[in-house]
Amino acid sequence: MVEYDNSKTFFEFEMERKIDKQKERGLSKHSSEIRVMDNLIDALNEYIIKFGRQSNAHDLCFDLKKQIEENKKYTQDYMDLI
Repeated sequence: MVEYDNSKTFFEFEMERKIDKQKERGLSKHSSEIRVMDNLIDALNEYIIKFGRQSNAHDLCFDLKKQIEENKKYTQDYMDLI
């Protein structure tokens, strides 16, 4: 726990503490989302490799994989801003 050090007003200290807590919650939530996206990308890769071009869903899986990778990149960029 962070201790109050008299260099700021107590109000400033409390606001910074609350902001930090919100950042932690946001990062935790988005980390969980990225894990799910990674799992989906791995599953799509496995499907594409296992069934190859013979599968009628090959192109759909490949397109979905690209969209998920793009979403993952945007989520990671957003996390970097936090």
